[in-house]
Amino acid sequence: MEILVIDRESLTNQLISSRLGAKGHHVVAEPNKNLAFDMIKGGKFDCIMVDPAPLSEARPVVIGIWKNIRAVVKPYLLLLSKTGTTEEAILAGCNDVLNKPLSNQDLETKISNAERIMEICRMLATEDNVHSSGGMIGKAAFNQLFLSAIDRAFRYGERSLIVFIEVTNHDEVVKAVGAPAFEETIKKLTEKMTFMRRQSDVIGRLGAEVFAILLQRPQYETEPIDAINRFSEVLDKFYQAFEDKRGAPKLHLRLIELPQGSQRTDRRVPLADALAAAGDEA
Repeated sequence: MEILVIDRESLTNQLISSRLGAKGHHVVAEPNKNLAFDMIKGGKFDCIMVDPAPLSEARPVVIGIWKNIRAVVKPYLLLLSKTGTTEEAILAGCNDVLNKPLSNQDLETKISNAERIMEICRMLATEDNVHSSGGMIGKAAFNQLFLSAIDRAFRYGERSLIVFIEVTNHDEVVKAVGAPAFEETIKKLTEKMTFMRRQSDVIGRLGAEVFAILLQRPQYETEPIDAINRFSEVLDKFYQAFEDKRGAPKLHLRLIELPQGSQRTDRRVPLADALAAAGDEA
């Protein structure tokens, strides 16, 4: 990734440049905020890390960053802070916080989250001919709701998550039963997903074999995990109903938290295959 670090501490700049550079990232450090704003205006960064010091409030600096961003796909913002929390960083307009003194594990985790979010942003921003159908909205409309969910997190601290559902054996199913039969299976799958969602959940079709469910404003901490468990159980029953398993879709479900990009959990359908794989790993 292209990474910009805005920090007056040379040691922090050196540590980040050294650790991330060794992993193939291109890191640019600029301690002067005004010069950094000019770089943001003229460049395309995937991730921007900023320490607002000597200011005690991060939001004025973050607003300055957002005002100078020209890229269609907005970068991932990390607040560098000794005492800040994730909640404070989000309300300041950042995706997450990276606490000082830096730890290798924390830095690696946050950069992995940034890569995940940027991958999602680029995928959703790609103009594909994927329209609404069967109770699901199209890719472009889902992208607008995705961006709105991140914006509402920055403005109001509202929490949202996305469940991505991908058919992992698309080519095998099409080869075994043909494209028309596969599309009929996908039609039934979309009906099943539309039925199992909450009233406030939004489902989008992002490609031939990729779907997403936006979980907005969960009311309690375990609600997203409960949701993906429920989805995987319902979809496993859908899979098991196929007499000819060659035509049954195998699925990979991932739960991603917004705006941080952390992957809370994932599930595989059929569940029997997932349990067998877990046993082999053990």
